[in-house]
Order: sequence, then structure tokens, then C-alpha cells
Amino acid sequence: MQFLSLGTQYTLTALILLSKQEPGVAVSASRLAEPMNSPGTYLSQVLTQLIRPGIIGTRRGINGGVYLAKKPSEIFLYDIITAVEGNDFFKTCFLGISGCGDIEPCPFHDVWKQKRGNIEAWLKATSLEELANDTSGMLTEGAYKFDRKNKA
Repeated sequence: MQFLSLGTQYTLTALILLSKQEPGVAVSASRLAEPMNSPGTYLSQVLTQLIRPGIIGTRRGINGGVYLAKKPSEIFLYDIITAVEGNDFFKTCFLGISGCGDIEPCPFHDVWKQKRGNIEAWLKATSLEELANDTSGMLTEGAYKFDRKNKA
């Protein structure tokens, strides 16, 4: 089971890479995409979803690209994920049953509601800075390369 879309995985990785830059330094989406084996145009499209919530800013021109609009310690995983994916994950039945709720719960409802709440609280409490620090050794090891081939 995959909780985060590939677009969100690319986005989180790009933001980790941006967090390693000097504040305000813009990096092109194609340059961010390269170490991830990600299509630059797709990454650019996904990153635009982070402009309105004020997570990134953009700069045009020869030294243009995207940059973090806030300090990494002020950007939380919940904000990133919901900007890209929405917040349906935090409202949806574990089994995907559309009528599931407090009135007509599925067999997993109560447990999933609690676990989902725990995940939401963790994402709201975990900053980009913490994530970047936890993964800093991976930057040089090529761990950010995504295999985009379909697996059978």
C-alpha cells in the first residue's frame, strides 16, 4: 500500500534539496529533478501547488527557479502533503467505503480514526528541517533516485 503519490514523494525530496540551499537561492525544477530521476516538467507542475500556501516562491530569469518561502523549521509535512494531495486521506475510510462514518462504521472505523489522527498529529509536528536532517546522509548516497519503471 502506498500512502503518498509519486508526485508528493518528488515534492518532499525537492524540498529537502531546496532546504540545503542558502535562504532565497532559487533552483530550477529541472536541476532539482535530475538527482531524483524525475521528469522536470512534472516536478515543476507539482511544485506550483506549493506557491499559494506560501511554502515556496518563484523567481523568473537567468537565475530563476523555486526557493523556500519560509525557513525549513516553519514548513511542516502536513502542509506539504495536503497542498499536493488534499486532505482526503484524513477523512477517508480505510476500506474505501463511501458510507463509512461514526453513524455507520466499517469494522476498521474506530481503530483507523485513531491511527489516522496519530498520523495527522505526527505530520503536523514534523518540520521539513527535521526530515532534511534525518535524511542528510542520503543526499550523497543517491538514495533520492526514483525508479519510474512499472513493476510487475
